[in-house]
Amino acid sequence: MKHIIEKNSPGERVLLLGNEAIARGALESNIEIAASYPGTPASEIIDTLALVANNFGIHVEWSTNEKVAFEVAIGGAMCGKRSMASMKHIGANWIMDPLMHSVYHGFNAALLIISADDPSGHSSANEQDNRYMANMAEIPVLEPSNVQEAKDFVKAGVEISERIRLPVMIRMVTRICHSKGVVTLSELNRNFNPPKFYDDYHKEFVLNDNIVGPRAVPRMHEVLHKKLERVEDIAEELSLFKEENSEGHYEDFGVISSSVAVSYVLDFIKRRGLIGKIKLLKLGLTYPFPRKNVSKFISNLNRVLIVEEGEPFIERNLAALAKEENPRLEILGKLTNHIPREGELNFSAVDNALSRILGLEPEVLPKEKLMFMERASKILTPRTLTMCAGCPHRAAYYVAKKALRSLQKPEYIAIGDIGCYTLGMNLPLRFMQNVFGMGGSIGVANGAFHSGIGVPIIATIGDSTFYHAGIPALINATFNRANIKVMVLDNFVTGMTGYQPHPGTGQTATGQETKKVHIEEICKACGIDLVKIVDPYDYKSSLEAMKEVINFPGPAVIIFRRLCAQVRIRMARMAGERILTYSVDAEKCNGCRTCIIAFGCPAIGFDLKNRKAFIDPNICIGCGVCINVCPNSAIVR
Repeated sequence: MKHIIEKNSPGERVLLLGNEAIARGALESNIEIAASYPGTPASEIIDTLALVANNFGIHVEWSTNEKVAFEVAIGGAMCGKRSMASMKHIGANWIMDPLMHSVYHGFNAALLIISADDPSGHSSANEQDNRYMANMAEIPVLEPSNVQEAKDFVKAGVEISERIRLPVMIRMVTRICHSKGVVTLSELNRNFNPPKFYDDYHKEFVLNDNIVGPRAVPRMHEVLHKKLERVEDIAEELSLFKEENSEGHYEDFGVISSSVAVSYVLDFIKRRGLIGKIKLLKLGLTYPFPRKNVSKFISNLNRVLIVEEGEPFIERNLAALAKEENPRLEILGKLTNHIPREGELNFSAVDNALSRILGLEPEVLPKEKLMFMERASKILTPRTLTMCAGCPHRAAYYVAKKALRSLQKPEYIAIGDIGCYTLGMNLPLRFMQNVFGMGGSIGVANGAFHSGIGVPIIATIGDSTFYHAGIPALINATFNRANIKVMVLDNFVTGMTGYQPHPGTGQTATGQETKKVHIEEICKACGIDLVKIVDPYDYKSSLEAMKEVINFPGPAVIIFRRLCAQVRIRMARMAGERILTYSVDAEKCNGCRTCIIAFGCPAIGFDLKNRKAFIDPNICIGCGVCINVCPNSAIVR
């Protein structure tokens, strides 16, 4: 057994990560096709399914990007296979085009979208609430409030999707994706339907009207709205709404909540001894907004607090509803500053809000904990995010800066992309001045060149991101004669999200061998005349190649190719290979700190007492790049 989600033991309680619970839900719900592109906090869904895919007859894949992943799921559902595509919240931006088309179709098999939103941006560039995306596409949204529901809501999503013949979004959040909880397993009764093409779009509209145009589109939109009218009743059948009635002092006050925020409300009620004294409505379905259930809940209330993760989505919908159903109702939440609108919710935020409304003293941290936190702040060294010791990306950025200086081009514009290499913006390297979304580095660099600014324009992008979204912008550079320089930082994995394979690794999500798609061949096919491939650990060769690329009179690509340092370390340890590290010759070191200020490898430290640099042998991986950094030749193997 490769993972506990394989167990066919109904009723057994097991400890699962939220994303593992989604994977288990997919098994219990007869999902047959699952696709994704790696993105935290969603990655473990496919990571887990890939381990068991061959045993359960599921097609599991890491797709080239999220758009392709969702299109794979559409194709599966269209041919009668229950399908799902999972992604992080920003990744879902890529699926909008096929999503907005898919809602006018209707398949005989479920089509699920797992959107993992990331409040506070723990691993992301924004705080995006994808309930608004579902609202625009007009598809149902389910919001699990704990790890058990993460599993169970997959089955509910499948049922709703097949009954109304629409895609269904399951909105996860980081705190559920990456928390562990006890999950009661249901039966694994896998059955497989033979593939068969069916699509309402083809049968009802294309065949009748020959072409879908202004005659058919409004009718298809009408069908979509009629489908949505049925969703609340189905969700009620599936027990997706749970209401707790109260007795006593707080009869005219209630709380409406969804997702992980429900847990914070329940914690407050339990810790304050208010069980049975506060009305609470938990919404497992938040779009289409469940007007009937919410209207019933607010009918006798004077005040209601909305506690939700993300934007005031429920709050705004309730404001519109309350004008009709209960005009006197006072709605409290994010828009009234009772709940923070920015950042991830936590117990303290909810405790402060409810205490303020109910006239209670907010819970304070114990003195012992405050003392501990104060002592810890004095002991612990504050750290910034940084690339790992021996990271080939650090060497690539260092070489690029050296090349620009040696060519007397101190002014340049470097645009970054999303991945481990984004950390090249941080001290001490500070190579890029800006970072945009997937593939944005090359596209933005195109525009920067055409501004006529007259300095070298450099785009940095990783290998997986290049396949994901870099290729069209590179073609654009050739087509529109943009003299940009592209640094492809190829470390053979999708590093930031957990070392998943991509089209250049020669391996699929389930470990099967496949044909490698070579970046250099793509670049040449895109019309790039100068493509250089270097090992970033080879300082001299990399420096000369980078200078050649910068001086080339047209778009050029340099591929810095070296296996991810963490993967390399893992392989060495598994093979029992001894890693030869480096050290500082104290007699030669003059304490200039160039190795720290200009390079910044976390394996290199500085002894303040002796005014000498040192290398920690427990962190050093023996890449040797630092030899070329030290001006005094004080670093030796």
